[in-house]
Amino acid sequence: MQRKKMTLRFDLDRPEDRQAWEYLQRLNPASMNKAVLTIINHSERANRVQNMIRSIVREELAAALKQLPVPPVRTEPESDEMDDTIMGFLDNFM
Repeated sequence: MQRKKMTLRFDLDRPEDRQAWEYLQRLNPASMNKAVLTIINHSERANRVQNMIRSIVREELAAALKQLPVPPVRTEPESDEMDDTIMGFLDNFM
């Protein structure tokens, strides 16, 4: 069996580090390694599930948005009357 070793350091001035350190200190040494491995694996699985959910929601939203009726956008004024009104308003400043 191949084993890998890793060193983990805690900054006890940071509340998150102190909380993790105190949790690990309550465990017996034999279960400490198992607890760390379990936490890492659960976190990784949770991240995968979260990414899957995001992907599904994104796909469903895109499909729903494609089905929405989009009214046409008018790019030209409805009549020359509007142009005359605008130009008349601007003439007041000259």
